[in-house]
Amino acid sequence: MRKIVVMEPHEWLEAAEATRNFAVARPHLEQEAPAGVAYVDEPPIRLEDAYVLSADVDEGADDGLLQEADVRGVYADPTIGVFPAVCPDAAVGAIDDVQKRLNLSALETAGHRGKGVRIAIVDTGIDGTQVNVVGGWSPWPGHAPGSAGPGHGTMCAVDAMIAAPDAQIRDYPLLRSVGGTWVAFLSDAIRFFAEIMTFLLQNPGPLVVSNSWGLFDRSTDAPNGHPQNYSANPAHPFNTITTALVASGADVLFAAGNCGSTCPDSRCGLSDRGPGNSIHGANSHPDVITVGAVTIDDDLLGYSSQGPGGLDREKPDLCGYSHFLAAKVNPPLHAGTSAACPVVAGVVAALRSKPSARTLAPVDVKAALVASTVSVHGSGWDDGFGNGIVDAGAAWNQV
Repeated sequence: MRKIVVMEPHEWLEAAEATRNFAVARPHLEQEAPAGVAYVDEPPIRLEDAYVLSADVDEGADDGLLQEADVRGVYADPTIGVFPAVCPDAAVGAIDDVQKRLNLSALETAGHRGKGVRIAIVDTGIDGTQVNVVGGWSPWPGHAPGSAGPGHGTMCAVDAMIAAPDAQIRDYPLLRSVGGTWVAFLSDAIRFFAEIMTFLLQNPGPLVVSNSWGLFDRSTDAPNGHPQNYSANPAHPFNTITTALVASGADVLFAAGNCGSTCPDSRCGLSDRGPGNSIHGANSHPDVITVGAVTIDDDLLGYSSQGPGGLDREKPDLCGYSHFLAAKVNPPLHAGTSAACPVVAGVVAALRSKPSARTLAPVDVKAALVASTVSVHGSGWDDGFGNGIVDAGAAWNQV
């Protein structure tokens, strides 16, 4: 089973990370690895004062690995996937309707359309013929930013530009096509977030990070309460690096997921559906903006995952619009919490282009979004709608 291994710092790990060359660390790792442990041929990742690696660990070999003096911790490395839509079949409205419902007129009049703000789409890759991609990063051979075909990542990029057409779109193709679906390991996501954080530290300025993916089935995770657990463990390396990325100044958004009780995705575990069971790990991180999905008629979409969340009880934070038609791009149906998340990410980018909001801390932008939501369920937080539906104009007044 794939595991994440956190190790004490060494010069050879530092050199392997700096040169992005696993071969520098291989002799040391192979010499010290206990039986049943094979490190994955990927460069180590620096995480605070430690290094993160991936390893294939045979059942029962965890104890031997934890007894190694250099190993600080071993954590689950569950598979993750994108959040496509599963119901209803027909689109409800179109992009123009979403733009109207977002209440963007005040921002557009003031010229706040995302200029000078970077939006990182962490997904399946973006079709550069449909979206102007200005940069990004990919470790996969032959897969440059903007070189993907039309698909889930392209949908997310288009949706982010509904509210922020002048933003700079950056492509981070985390998920790869395997057997007809898009998957990755959580350790891959650590690598991508580390790269995004390095970019931000080297290039200061507003950066919005949109993530429309997550954990469908906790059977690939360690149980809650286990030290290797991801879904409800703030000490897991991916939750730790998410904390660090927000602390570095990035606005990080995650889709709530598509495991709502009415029509969950078929990949959702039987115990991972509905209220209190369907928002896990970083998708429920207290520092991120977690986005559920509604139609332009303010109806909660039945697949939208429901809180309380694994790390933070009051998740989702709010809802964005989804399940609409985008006739001029491919794919035409933009649905799932996958679409709702970048719609709200675009609103954040538009807000960030307002001079008074460019240097606000992410917690303040999040607070403004939450405080300005339109409530359709009464006062306070709700396990489906969160605090309400995003309202860009009201949030603009808040910041």
